[in-house]
Amino acid sequence: MKRLTKVAAVLTASALTLAAFARSGPYVTIGDPAPAFKPAKWLKGTPVKQFEKGKTYVVEFWATWCNPCKENIPHLTELAKKYAGKVSIIGVDIWESAKGGEGDHMPKVEAFVKEQGKKMDYLVAADGAKNQIADAWMKAAGEGGIPCSFIINGEGKVAWIGHPAKMEETLVQVLDGTYNLAAAREKREYEYSIKRPIDEAMNGKKYAELVKLIDAAIEKKPELAYPLTYNKLVGLYHSNLEEGKAYSTKVLLDSQNAIGAFQMMSSIFAVYDDLSKEAYQYGIGLIDDAIKQDLGVFMFTAMKAATYFNMGDKAQAIKFAEESVALAEKDQYATPEQMTLLKKNLAKFKAAK
Repeated sequence: MKRLTKVAAVLTASALTLAAFARSGPYVTIGDPAPAFKPAKWLKGTPVKQFEKGKTYVVEFWATWCNPCKENIPHLTELAKKYAGKVSIIGVDIWESAKGGEGDHMPKVEAFVKEQGKKMDYLVAADGAKNQIADAWMKAAGEGGIPCSFIINGEGKVAWIGHPAKMEETLVQVLDGTYNLAAAREKREYEYSIKRPIDEAMNGKKYAELVKLIDAAIEKKPELAYPLTYNKLVGLYHSNLEEGKAYSTKVLLDSQNAIGAFQMMSSIFAVYDDLSKEAYQYGIGLIDDAIKQDLGVFMFTAMKAATYFNMGDKAQAIKFAEESVALAEKDQYATPEQMTLLKKNLAKFKAAK
C-alpha cells in the first residue's frame, strides 16, 4: 500500500516547500456530517450537488502527479462497477498547485482524465487552486497522504477514512447495515489522541520530545511506525544525527531503496534550514546515492541545490540549481509547472545575499 504526501508532491516539483498537516480550524472525524462539497469543476459524470439521504458515496482524493493514485484507478473502476446503483464513487483531484492560486492546473487535469477514458470509469471532479476542498476534508481530518478515501453513509456522515485499497470490507458493512460507526469513531479518536502531541511537538520544533513521543506511540500501536517515519526522521536529523543515520539505513533496507524513501529523506534537508552542517553533508550523500541509481535525477539535483542553499553554500546551490533546470529540460516527464518552479528556485538562489 503506497501513499504520497503533499510534502513529497511539492518537493517533487520544487524541492523547497513544506506543508504541515496538524489539525486546526474545522475538525472532521468519523461520525461527523460530511464537510461542504463544492468542487471547482466536474470533469466526468453527472455532478453531485449534495449527498442524498439513503445513498452511499466514496470520495477519493488523488492527483495527477501521484503514482499510487494512478495505480489505484483500476481498483476504483472495479468497485464502481461492482456496486453500481448502491455506491457513487467520486474521484477528486487535489494539490495540483505548489502554492494556492498559482497557475491554472485544470487543463492538465482535464487532459489526464480524458486520456484515462473508461479506465477511470466513475465520477471525477477537481479542487481549485486555493485547495478549498482539500482543506475542508483532508486537512480538517488530519490526513496528509493520497490516495485517501472517505466513505459517506446514507445519513450523510463520514463513516470511514483511509487508503482506498483497504476500503471494500468497510464499504460492504456500511451497505448491509452491520458497520459499527461508534466503535470506528472511538478507534480513530484514540489514534489521534496519540498523534496530537506529536503534531504539537513537530510544529513547536521540540525535536527530542518529538522522537520520544513517536517511539512511545509506536510501542503502543506498531502500525503507526510507517505513517510516522517522516516525522521521526525530522526529529532525529535535528536532535540525534547518528540515530537518524541508522534509522535512515533501516528505512532504505525495508523499502528496498525505493525512490519514495530517498525522496522522503532528501526532502528534509532541502526543506529545513536549521540543521547542522554534518546533517546537510549526510543529506547530500543520500541525494548522491539516489542520483547514482538514476532515480528522478532532475528532482534530486534540485533537492541537492536546496540543501546546499540551506547549508549556506550559495555557489554550490546555484551550480546544482542550474544543472537541475538543464536536466529537466531534457526529461520527458518534467512538467511545465516543475520547470517554472525550478527556474524560480534558481532565481531565488541567485538573488540571495
